[in-house]
Amino acid sequence: MQSQQSPVTRFKRTAISRELRAVFAIALSGSAFAANAAHAEDQAEVAAAAASVPYVVGELGALQTVTVTAQKREEKAQSVPSSITVLGGKELLDDGVGRSASEILNFVPNASAGTQQHGRPRWWIRGVGAGQQQIDFPNPVGFYLDDVYISNSSATGFPLFDLDRVEVLRGPQGTLWGKNTTGGAINVISKKPSFRTSGYFKADYGSYDTKLLEGAIGGGLVDDVLAGRLSFHSEDQGEGRFTNLFNGRKDGALRDSAVRAQLKALISKDLSANLNLHYRDYKTDGTITTVASYAANGVYRNGYIPSTNPDDISANAPANSSVKQGGGQLALEYQLGPYSLNSITGFENYRTESQGDGDNTPLEISRSRSAAKSRQWSQELRLASPQEDKVSWVAGLFYFNEKIDSDSASARLPNGAAPALAGSTQPVGYNSTIYNHEARSFAVFGSATATISDQLRAILGLRWTTETKDLDLRRKQAASGTPQFGSVDNWWNTVSGANYAAAAVANNNFVSTPSTTWHALTWDFTPEYKISSTARAYFKAAHGIKSGGYNTSATDVRALNTVAPETLNSFELGLKSEWWENKLNFNANLFRYNYKNVQVNITGVYNGDPTQSVNYLQNVSKAHVNGAEFELELQPVDELHINANIGILRTEFDEFNIQNNGGNRSGNEFVRSPHGTALLQADYRLPVANGKLVASADWRYASKQYYYVDPQTDARGLLNQGGYGIGNARLSYTLPGGKHTFSAYVNNVGDKIYKNHTLTSFVPGTVNGDTVYWGARRTFGLSYTAQL
Repeated sequence: MQSQQSPVTRFKRTAISRELRAVFAIALSGSAFAANAAHAEDQAEVAAAAASVPYVVGELGALQTVTVTAQKREEKAQSVPSSITVLGGKELLDDGVGRSASEILNFVPNASAGTQQHGRPRWWIRGVGAGQQQIDFPNPVGFYLDDVYISNSSATGFPLFDLDRVEVLRGPQGTLWGKNTTGGAINVISKKPSFRTSGYFKADYGSYDTKLLEGAIGGGLVDDVLAGRLSFHSEDQGEGRFTNLFNGRKDGALRDSAVRAQLKALISKDLSANLNLHYRDYKTDGTITTVASYAANGVYRNGYIPSTNPDDISANAPANSSVKQGGGQLALEYQLGPYSLNSITGFENYRTESQGDGDNTPLEISRSRSAAKSRQWSQELRLASPQEDKVSWVAGLFYFNEKIDSDSASARLPNGAAPALAGSTQPVGYNSTIYNHEARSFAVFGSATATISDQLRAILGLRWTTETKDLDLRRKQAASGTPQFGSVDNWWNTVSGANYAAAAVANNNFVSTPSTTWHALTWDFTPEYKISSTARAYFKAAHGIKSGGYNTSATDVRALNTVAPETLNSFELGLKSEWWENKLNFNANLFRYNYKNVQVNITGVYNGDPTQSVNYLQNVSKAHVNGAEFELELQPVDELHINANIGILRTEFDEFNIQNNGGNRSGNEFVRSPHGTALLQADYRLPVANGKLVASADWRYASKQYYYVDPQTDARGLLNQGGYGIGNARLSYTLPGGKHTFSAYVNNVGDKIYKNHTLTSFVPGTVNGDTVYWGARRTFGLSYTAQL
């Protein structure tokens, strides 16, 4: 792996020095990724192979060049004036990374993507992310599959397999990558077909009876005209980690299967095309969530005392989910003399159904069911001038359309209708939300790079975007005790006799049909100064925007509102440098964010009605972020590769008033924004019996963080996570010839117990605790990989 950064600005020196003392002691180095372009048949394939690898061992043990496309054209990663981390596809395979896309941010400073099983990642970079679960509300960290933007955050959990590389850009990317990238952009680039036969096969077996099969095969189909590549991924965790104390079964099993088929056609000497078709089938079975109590006697509610063992859960309602996701991409590249024209057409279809225990207890309080689908298509056209021109440029057009249909419901079934722990006194209940949502967006953009002198160049980018969103939503809630259910197993389709006109539920029954159009101009300006042949300094100023939207999760008409777009002005100052005859790369940056109309999710008791729990999606007027990042990559000898990074972060809401007189929370911190993060990686390669033995380890640390913008108190400590570190280790042996590798690994070596996520449950006088998703425990595994 290779990490690289960008320019950055104002920062409080006291905060930096304080965090440096605390975090520098934690990590200084780590491992990375190596490349193998031995089978490339021409210069284009060599460049593609190099792009997939963060480092290549040269004859003298030096770090070699990595090629990326972060600026929409090929460029050396160390030359990109922006904060960027590159993860090589081969090393993701070797290190077993990618069962969930969220794993990639484990290697990025000031970043995380906590997820449950392989579901929706919670992308966060430098304090910028989204906590709400709405399928129709995109994340401010843009996610791209082969340059195609994926709006639905739940669809970004697609497993990573047979990849060329992953590029993670930090900071606003509102010019070339578009809106909804105030936090950054993640571009997952799959291995493309070539005319030389290549591929691999991997088999892995680990804890909880987890079986993984993965592979790819590709090569020429018609000489010098048509090539193809077929890739697959299949994971089956046959035994869940959690013991359900209510019914005695094992919960938390999953199956995740995906396939990708590609065709590459050289239509003429100037025109090429690549067609990518992919499909995913993902299922989970059983509850993975529990509750915990704040009470000294351990009671959560209604006399129920939950287990304190993080491997125990207790739930009486069925819990399962199913995701089916398919899509296609067509990329065309046409050479118009010295200019290149690119067309990228993308389509993505996503469907999900799920059931769950809404109260996460064996009490019959609430159970849920949801079904949703999203369909998006996009078209991007880009024209680029020759890169060697004194003034080079990229210009383009972008169109995006997405339609979402969602149908969700929750209920409390009558006593005796379903198995439950005695003690629940809640009345029978039912509510549902059905909506249709459509978003349409159009943008025109351009970026120009001017070489002013041998030492100085500057980049200026502009993007104008217009976007329209339409919503048709209907929310219904029955008066307590009035609904009847014809079937326990199909309660959402057999509800009858409900009274929706009662005064007691007047605020919970409403229709909303807003239509809103927003316009935005985003930009960036980046002067770069060449200090020496091996060091460059950057300053980058950028203005980014995230789309506005609607609070479609509102359960009370008082929480139904239109959220304005959030805007972020970023200032970065950075250094990129190479030392010791290219055996060491050192990059550093400082940054300042000025944030307005920050979109936040508030959950909890409704003000003035302590029995009513409400979700608020609202804007916060002003906030700011100060931070720094330091990254080091070192190859002191051929056998040893070290990689390390440190992230320092300070976030604060400057003007934060919760709507409906909910109180002032100015001074609170951002969600999932620890003050310090660190990564330490190392690989040591040793020739053994004409083969190769590789010992590798990594350790990452994150200091205390909050999972909600409110509350942030010790009294609600279950909603916070203290500082913790997790280490992983792997030992691999490659047989002579380099085609067969056997590995043994341990993840979470110290069996650290930590909270991966939490949910608010506390209601004064009724519920004395909150809901917890415990992080993955220590696991073991063996794997075998064969290269064709």
